[in-house]
Amino acid sequence: MGLAKWVAVVAAWVFSSGALAAYPDHAVRLIVPFPAGGPTDIQARILAQKLGDKLGQTFVVENRPGAGGNIGTRAAAQTPGDGYTLLLMTPAQVINMKFYDQPGYDLRKDFVPIGLVSTAPALLLANPKLGATTMADVIRIAKANPGKLSYASAGAGLSTHLMMEAIRKEAGIDMVHVPYKGSAPALSGLIAGDTSLLMDSMVSGLPPVRSGLLRAIAVSSAQRSPIAPEIPTLAESGLPGFNAITWYGIMAPAGTSRATVDIVAGALNEILATPEIRTRFLEMGSEPARVDPDAFGQFLNAEEKRWLQVVQDSGAKVSE
Repeated sequence: MGLAKWVAVVAAWVFSSGALAAYPDHAVRLIVPFPAGGPTDIQARILAQKLGDKLGQTFVVENRPGAGGNIGTRAAAQTPGDGYTLLLMTPAQVINMKFYDQPGYDLRKDFVPIGLVSTAPALLLANPKLGATTMADVIRIAKANPGKLSYASAGAGLSTHLMMEAIRKEAGIDMVHVPYKGSAPALSGLIAGDTSLLMDSMVSGLPPVRSGLLRAIAVSSAQRSPIAPEIPTLAESGLPGFNAITWYGIMAPAGTSRATVDIVAGALNEILATPEIRTRFLEMGSEPARVDPDAFGQFLNAEEKRWLQVVQDSGAKVSE
């Protein structure tokens, strides 16, 4: 075969196989398995806008809430691994594999990791009518009114729900769990006085605290948040050793090429390193992370083991 003919054959194969197609060459969908307006949605929209600017295509946020994050995660798992569907991850999707009898997906088999994008402590909030300003107050009031205090959550089985279960068990108090369909409605219910307590993210929890609508009792991390150093940790408020965080990450359906994963990861690292985004995230109570697909895979394995123990200790389980 002559050189000219060989070149022609190779060129035909390259173009027919799409090997020269630049990613992305059309809009990318970022599925958020929680309602619009919550902390997961806020971060997703910031990242989607910046990814679009960086990679030259539109990144569209699609909210698919329900079943504690299962519905949106299932939808993402059922899409082709072509890089044009991404999934916003939180601890919820890890917990659900243990919390639900049939979550409808397997993170190990159905997805490939792209990276952790941010971490944040959770914030224990109280309605001012409760009359509590410290964790000691909460414990005292709860023990004086067993089974009468209620705490909200963004959904059964979410990390913030299980954090409250861990608090309840460690403090020896009896409270009623009121699950909502997302962080935003749970926060609204707390502000309205329908519930007394809520463990929420710093992203959505700090603004109503700053405005005086709610009281901040404590943060869930081992260290105080640099954004709100005046708020004590649970560990220093009567629950020694308590340490838990919320986090946000990105995954893609199984079959997505490593080349595509690396493109998205690289773009995210550039975005998260900018002073604008770092400042914006820190103002919301989140700390930008280093996006690394392999490290995120290891992190997810550790999270699965961690939350399995918490679910087992709580005795909580849902059949769907």
